[in-house]
Amino acid sequence: MFRSLPLAAAAAGVAALASIAPLALPAVAVAEPVPAAAAPAAAQSVSLHQGADVITGRATELYPEGIAWDPTRRAFLVGSASQGNLSVIGQDGSIKELAPSIGMVSTLGIRVDTARNRILVAYSDFWVRQRLDVGNQPPTSGVAVFALDTGKLQRKVDVAGGRGRTFANDLTFDRRGNIYVTDSVSDTIQRIGLDGKVTPLVTDPRFAADIVGLNGIVWHPDGYLLAVRYDTGVMFKINPNAPAHRRVTEVKLPRPLVGTDGLGLRPDGSLVVVTNSIGAAVGVPGGVDAVTVLESKDGWRTAGFSKRLDPWATQGPTTVAVTPHGDYVLSGDVGELMAGRTSDLVTLRRIPGSESGGYAR
Repeated sequence: MFRSLPLAAAAAGVAALASIAPLALPAVAVAEPVPAAAAPAAAQSVSLHQGADVITGRATELYPEGIAWDPTRRAFLVGSASQGNLSVIGQDGSIKELAPSIGMVSTLGIRVDTARNRILVAYSDFWVRQRLDVGNQPPTSGVAVFALDTGKLQRKVDVAGGRGRTFANDLTFDRRGNIYVTDSVSDTIQRIGLDGKVTPLVTDPRFAADIVGLNGIVWHPDGYLLAVRYDTGVMFKINPNAPAHRRVTEVKLPRPLVGTDGLGLRPDGSLVVVTNSIGAAVGVPGGVDAVTVLESKDGWRTAGFSKRLDPWATQGPTTVAVTPHGDYVLSGDVGELMAGRTSDLVTLRRIPGSESGGYAR
């Protein structure tokens, strides 16, 4: 998701944020975390349509950008672009906070690691710094690890490495539990081991971006990563075990998927790509609000479009959760926040034809 703002929009954002709760405070107040076995609490506002083809909920100033399916709760987990917390969205549209704000950051990409009882969340203050005076706080990016069963914060792992510009945006993990993080203003994908040690997986000039580059990323069970740049729509295959000079290859697509935000790998090996037009207002033209399903028959050397929904029925989609009930695309009105307006609407819309579902990371 693109987050840098021109000065006029930044000023509008500051004015809007000044009238609401500070970023460090949660948007949805609760007394206790939601345990894995508990049913979600009643939503602030709930509306279901067309047999859960569309799930809508309301939560004041939440603006979720990242989403993941939690099979233990049979519900969705979302972050918050403005609040830096973690919430549960039930299949009935209910929204309840699971973990309080971790600070003046945006909580972005989310993955659920059931085997290790973990929720993995990428966070950064890149967006916050465009709007608020953070004083002497250095640029912040990292991965927060929460216990899946309780929602308790277990650790925060810094991936900024002291850089002057940093924007951890999305993440994924492999079967051994290694975490891979995209930084949208960096030319490097970082790897975090189970011990919390951060090492650069690969540095490539094709990743470098002045505005926003790499965003969505997934781990393929055949042992490699797929990642896409937001600004150019170019897809890359990254093989961690290949020699350095052959570690990164470009996936040939019918056309670039400009505006790619989130990715979802389906059980059948196809890839759901969510693009949006949010960047057009802040200097990244060309993206459209659409959902595309890609398939590859040659190990992701090339890929073709098997389905494309353009335009997507809800404005500003950011990413997708692959669930046993179908693939749900999140629209959290992040574009409204970027424009300096307010919204409490959260929409999850199922991709037509995905009802058979099947869980995948």
